[in-house]
Amino acid sequence: MQVVGQARDGQEALRLVAELHPDVVSMDINMPRLDGLAATRHIMAQTPTPVVVVSGLVEQDIELSFQALEAGALAVVEKPPDRSRPDFPEKQRQLVRTLVAMAGVSVVRRGYQNSDSVQVARPPAPSEPPELIVIGASAGGPSALSKLLGGLPADLPVPVLIVQHIAQEFVPGLARWLDKSSPLGVRVAVDGQPLQPGMALLAPGSAHLWVQRRGSGLVARLDGAQGSHRYQPSVNVLFESAARACGARAVGLVLTGMGDDGATGLLAMRQAKARTLAQDKASAIVYGMPGAAIAVGAVEQVLSLVELPPALIRLTQ
Repeated sequence: MQVVGQARDGQEALRLVAELHPDVVSMDINMPRLDGLAATRHIMAQTPTPVVVVSGLVEQDIELSFQALEAGALAVVEKPPDRSRPDFPEKQRQLVRTLVAMAGVSVVRRGYQNSDSVQVARPPAPSEPPELIVIGASAGGPSALSKLLGGLPADLPVPVLIVQHIAQEFVPGLARWLDKSSPLGVRVAVDGQPLQPGMALLAPGSAHLWVQRRGSGLVARLDGAQGSHRYQPSVNVLFESAARACGARAVGLVLTGMGDDGATGLLAMRQAKARTLAQDKASAIVYGMPGAAIAVGAVEQVLSLVELPPALIRLTQ
């Protein structure tokens, strides 16, 4: 990795990105003249470049960080602490790993899409009413989840379980941010929590989230052991549990993200007669996860982000 430029503020960052064309930008949030949120918006509108937000864990920084993700940044990581801290080496490695991973992502110009012209697809109604929606996302996911959950009604007749790949430290802030933008109640899942309509539960960053049938209802379960899974939390773990617990009475959705997590789990859901959806390439910031699920034959329908909320509403009626 080579550092090709260092900006003292957001205005200088815009100039250097335009001049140097870096593979990836490490973006602070609190900067003079132009903050990281505004700088990210300008970069994605003028010179689209992968942006990784480096944030402190104070509430204001977390809020601005998720707004930057909504503006087109790909990921958010915790700002490494002072070099004297024992956790500095691991936080430094986490930042470098994220920068390297995001440097290879192709991003598109943001700020000019007009979703009003999209024709909303109408998938056929399921033979049995679903009792659960499960969603998996990674890079670009917070922004997509904000738009998706914001389009669902407070009286959605089923619960929603979500696995979003993000550092553990940011999961509570993500839940609070999504809760503000959605009519649903968005919370971090608790082990053994009964699932209720109108709720959306996020997997903690340190445990797999899966669903278990208990009597006539469903409960959220957490597993802190990573096992053989590449990711923790794993989308595959959630999807496979939905296939076991709900069979045909579930809806699975893969949103934007790097890698292939969720592909085999969504295939298990489709083989169990569940409804399976994926975000389309045009609206996904990163097409890795949806593309992988489509490649293995796990996806019944591919829809744009603006089409997904009405499609989910129809499937749950």
